[in-house]
Amino acid sequence: MPEIPDPEAPAGEKYLIFTILGETYALPSRFIGEIALLDAVYPLPLMPPYVPGIINRYSSPYALIDVGLLLRKTATPRAKVIVLKEEIDRAAFLIDDVVDIADVRPSDLLPVERESGPGDIASAVTASLQWNGTDIFVLDAGQILERAVHDFGSHA
Repeated sequence: MPEIPDPEAPAGEKYLIFTILGETYALPSRFIGEIALLDAVYPLPLMPPYVPGIINRYSSPYALIDVGLLLRKTATPRAKVIVLKEEIDRAAFLIDDVVDIADVRPSDLLPVERESGPGDIASAVTASLQWNGTDIFVLDAGQILERAVHDFGSHA
């Protein structure tokens, strides 16, 4: 018998499910402006290694962040980007590919303890969730951007 939705249950949110270096991650759709194929990357001096440069989206520059290099010390093959909404920041995350879009209820999100330093993966995730029987991390776009700004200051 199908489960009847509870009208009192909090509504869910769409999450983009994608891969970076073959690992699956998620990001709330409210942060995403678009998903695009990666075109030209224009290098910038004095940037941390995981910020290879900027990309041009509709005549606006967006900082490109290689989350794979940031978290796993391995460069992500240049394939696609998640461009964040301009209200968030002018930044884009390098990804392998998009896998799915999932409806996630707040009760499905499990907090991740941040007991380690800024170089640990826990510093870049906000929660985990179950998707197709697998635990995946939800990236914390704000923490990733804060780290890039901090690291830029130490490289300048």
